[in-house]
Amino acid sequence: MGNYEQTISRLLMTSSALGIKRGLEAAIALDKALGNPSSFFPTIHVAGSNGKGSVATKIAKALEFSGYRVGVYTSPHLFHFQERIVINGEPIAESEIISGLEKIFAVDDALKLNSSFFEMTTFLGLDYFRKMQVDVAVIETGMGGRLDATNVIHPVLSVITSISREHSQILGEEIELIAAEKAGIIKENVPVVLGPKARCQSIYDKAKQMNSPVHASKKISYFYDEENSAVAQLALEQLRPHFTIDPESAKEGLSVRPPCRFERMGEALLDVAHNPEAVFSLLQALHTFFPSNKFCFLVGFSKDKEYDRCLELIADVATHIHLVQAGSCRAATTEELQSALSSEDPRLCTPHSSIEEGVDAAYAEALAKEEILVVCGSFYIMADAKRALGLQPPKGSLDLSEKILPSALSSVFN
Repeated sequence: MGNYEQTISRLLMTSSALGIKRGLEAAIALDKALGNPSSFFPTIHVAGSNGKGSVATKIAKALEFSGYRVGVYTSPHLFHFQERIVINGEPIAESEIISGLEKIFAVDDALKLNSSFFEMTTFLGLDYFRKMQVDVAVIETGMGGRLDATNVIHPVLSVITSISREHSQILGEEIELIAAEKAGIIKENVPVVLGPKARCQSIYDKAKQMNSPVHASKKISYFYDEENSAVAQLALEQLRPHFTIDPESAKEGLSVRPPCRFERMGEALLDVAHNPEAVFSLLQALHTFFPSNKFCFLVGFSKDKEYDRCLELIADVATHIHLVQAGSCRAATTEELQSALSSEDPRLCTPHSSIEEGVDAAYAEALAKEEILVVCGSFYIMADAKRALGLQPPKGSLDLSEKILPSALSSVFN
């Protein structure tokens, strides 16, 4: 058996690791070759442009607190790859990643599938959940839905949290085209729960075609976590024929938020708002909870996230914008971000050569001016930002419980 670093390096070196694959052929072949791990336990499938990680976490925690052994598959991770595959708050062990990926590499080589990073990671999670005999797994899509590797599952419930323009070069330019891709997770006779920003005709048409009952949340709030909680609560109601969910456990689970969702650290607030709709929701929450405060921002975005529109929104409220480049091959450079702000006063923004440098400068400025530093954008800036702010990554268990991540208003006013 190889070591962990070598195994992850090989995963990252897969021929399609840096690209996007269209089609389910490799995923279907992997599932069959591995003995169909996708069908060994009930699943809940969660898609959406924004909010899917939060909704998946809330559903999973409500089930866990009700006594179930719950697998959760999400992406991307913040600190460690293991965070993508978790059972009841405990990330997959390095030894399980090594043995699981070596099995998948062997299958991939034998069948010449040329599987992508995401396809291999998806089946690492599904095979691990089977091995560990979970009672249920909450599975988050990576991109889209129809051709996403996770779409090999046949869930007991489908959830689509929201629809907004994203990955337009892959999913299409129009909202209804994007919605149609997300609607690809809807299975015949399987109920689907929609968030208030996912009520698109393409989704209703697909649900009708598949004879799938639609349950739509109508909760609109100035704080996006309340919307996510309402979507998760509606999902739990549809799961009651399959699971016994204790009301207090449901309430406790719905209060949980994953890291970097309106997370307060001293005079800084971190949020993975990375597209225009999410940035708008973040600004709404800031104005709601901090109506008399001023804000400076530290931001980094991926190239495919309409960062120009994100920066336009931020520029309307920021006293200053610190620009950093995320540690991802898809990251926009600070020069590209600065160019998007060319119509603004040049003194509004400052590019930095590293995330650590940017955080140090931005936080010092926020403290000096008695402002709040808002760190937002790509997932891939958050780990470095947290380290620079003095929070080290957790070792071992990834605890997402309310004790570690206070919810909603309590975390804001701590």
